[in-house]
Amino acid sequence: MQKNKDAIVWGITPPGAFLEEKLQEMGLDVNDFAARIGYTPKTVNEILKGKCSITIEVAHSLDYATGIPVSFWLNAQKGYEEELMRLQVKEAVKNQAGWRKFFPIGELNPRTWIKDFNNKEDGVSPILKFFGVASPKAWENYYYKNRLKVAFRISLAETEDPYAASVWMRRGEILADEIKMEKQNDKKVRSAIKKAMPQFVELAKKDVAAWEDLRRKKALPKPKVGEDFIDDGMHKLQELGAKLGIKVLYAQNFKSAPIHGMARWYKDIPVIQLHDRFKDRNAFWFTFFHELGHIVLHGKKDIFIKNVYYGNKNQQKDDEANAFAQKYMTQAGLEV
Repeated sequence: MQKNKDAIVWGITPPGAFLEEKLQEMGLDVNDFAARIGYTPKTVNEILKGKCSITIEVAHSLDYATGIPVSFWLNAQKGYEEELMRLQVKEAVKNQAGWRKFFPIGELNPRTWIKDFNNKEDGVSPILKFFGVASPKAWENYYYKNRLKVAFRISLAETEDPYAASVWMRRGEILADEIKMEKQNDKKVRSAIKKAMPQFVELAKKDVAAWEDLRRKKALPKPKVGEDFIDDGMHKLQELGAKLGIKVLYAQNFKSAPIHGMARWYKDIPVIQLHDRFKDRNAFWFTFFHELGHIVLHGKKDIFIKNVYYGNKNQQKDDEANAFAQKYMTQAGLEV
């Protein structure tokens, strides 16, 4: 029989309170009732005070002795434990409030990435839910220490601001999950990309020309602070990528983590995530081709992201992706 030491501390009503009322109604004291259900008076007292959980066995005994069905006692116990846990978590969150301060709060405030981010009573739980982790310690184990490095050979501990970088990375995962797409065979995707490179080159050429035309007319788009931004050229790139089995995503980076691009395989689908506010359109396309190069040339177990360490072959793979990007920028007649 499980004992609950925190039952009284939180000031919530344990299911034993209902039993106490029933005993008064039946005119029974603890000793008499204990004899009826086959437990010691001490155990009955602990049930009454919420120090002992009502198991299914106890619930059946209470059903026979009081006429109140098993389902009532089990539901009362479940509700009590859920409320107790909620209060315990709330107390734990208070003790973890300082963790929130490590994130780029000023830049996150105007964005809608984290639901209920400005909750004054609980500023930590919304961040935990955003990352899908149970505690700051779990976040640390995944993003800052070993788990991410084991799975993808990287560690955000090597970045200038791992907290901001992790938000940007997680935002990409959420956006990727919103796009429905079948899992991809890496060889088929790479083959399809290679065949489609002339289409990417033509799209880049037209997009940069359109961008320069807007610049001359002083009509370049001005994204609002905090809004997710995607223009016509970015949308067309996203559509072309989708036809080939690639998810192309856009997310504004952070000043403390100025990441322009990332390439990875996420849930067996190639994903390219780009900063959405490039002032130089040539730089946008070079970054895209660079990340595309990683998808075409390198393994599924790598994540390529600026300022992140991912093994001794870092420079070699980066050079290969640069050469890939340079080749197709040249074909598009674009400067690097």
